[in-house]
Amino acid sequence: MENKIAIRLKELLKESDTTPYKLSLDLNVSKSVVHYWITGKTTPNADYIIKLSAYFGVSSDYLLGITDN
Repeated sequence: MENKIAIRLKELLKESDTTPYKLSLDLNVSKSVVHYWITGKTTPNADYIIKLSAYFGVSSDYLLGITDN
């Protein structure tokens, strides 16, 4: 089963019309790191959860799948 973070990241990328490449540049991580996040191979650490939440304007609880808003 795919992890919630991967599902939410895919949704947020689509909704914001942002590419994984642009996200990698904006967060200063490699494209492969973002790819691993959105495929569920790895999960972002706490620092990147915070950065991703701020980037997309959502709560970390939403990103982690704890809440639906």
